[in-house]
Amino acid sequence: MNMHVEKGCLMARVSPDYESHIVKLGKTAIPPEILYTDSEDPTYGYSEEPHVTLKYGFIPDLQKRDVANILKHMKPFDVVLKALTQFSNEKYDVVKFDVEKNDQLMELRNRCDKYQNEDSYPDYHPHMTLAYVKKGSFSHIREGLKIKVPITGFKYSGPQCSFYVNF
Repeated sequence: MNMHVEKGCLMARVSPDYESHIVKLGKTAIPPEILYTDSEDPTYGYSEEPHVTLKYGFIPDLQKRDVANILKHMKPFDVVLKALTQFSNEKYDVVKFDVEKNDQLMELRNRCDKYQNEDSYPDYHPHMTLAYVKKGSFSHIREGLKIKVPITGFKYSGPQCSFYVNF
């Protein structure tokens, strides 16, 4: 469970066959000396579970039946990584792949919106986090990517529970 997750989050997970490739890309592009780490929370640094966040902010936690409802009739699908960018936070920067919006992501996002949440980011910008880095330490932005990655499962992570669901 993510220690820095204060609210529930539903994520679309990269196929296990591709997971290690995405993690390796992150470790190749981002030198370890610029990583942001926290001795109290080991979930910072490199992202070891590549995913696309569908919705953050669920209060109370979703249950397995809720996630099953959200995923009803969905089939595995691909996402396209279109750019390597970052966004800033108070303590660190987040290096990420921007993900093209597609019908499946938007449908899942709409289904998530039917559940109580306190999402403070109403505009959906799908992305795949590679690493948390020290502020201002990463400047290698790259546009025009077209990397297709299969999504074959999901993870729910919240303050009280965490579980995986596959198609």
